[in-house]
Amino acid sequence: MKTYVSITIPTIALFVAGAWTVQVNQQAASIAQTDETPATVDASVSTEKSYAMWATKTTLFKGETLKLQFAGANPPFLGVVDPTGHFFYVVFPADAAIAQLKPLVDSEHFASLHYLNIDTRSFKADPYEYGVYNNQRVFTQSGTYTFIMGENLHVDDPDFVEKVEIQYTHDSRPAIAMN
Repeated sequence: MKTYVSITIPTIALFVAGAWTVQVNQQAASIAQTDETPATVDASVSTEKSYAMWATKTTLFKGETLKLQFAGANPPFLGVVDPTGHFFYVVFPADAAIAQLKPLVDSEHFASLHYLNIDTRSFKADPYEYGVYNNQRVFTQSGTYTFIMGENLHVDDPDFVEKVEIQYTHDSRPAIAMN
């Protein structure tokens, strides 16, 4: 009899607790779906960005200056991917720099910037390559350069970063013929 009671009481408690949990979850789901009660959203899970980046001139030639513009309250990282898929860090915390690798702008200063001017002739950045400890030239070949900005640039979901694509030609802009 003692064995029967000792097994029966915990079993009944598990069924009651499980049924209660299912009922509470169903009630919560039905409340969240009504028009009268607004659904609550956990801010830590939100994928919305509170920052923006753009360029009014997205086609550039060798020697021209790219002007990246920002809405402000920028995240700590800005990077660029060249036409071959090679990644460069442009903006990162200065205290994370090693050897001669330096950010174009420190993350702390970048947070409040509204624009960055980048000269395609001389622009260098951290090539994010093992064993390379000095900044390398970025605009070295024609193609699409993608600037990405975010809290973490090594993510699979593009919703977590802001992107701007620049078409670059590694030759001088052709002269316009005047007749």
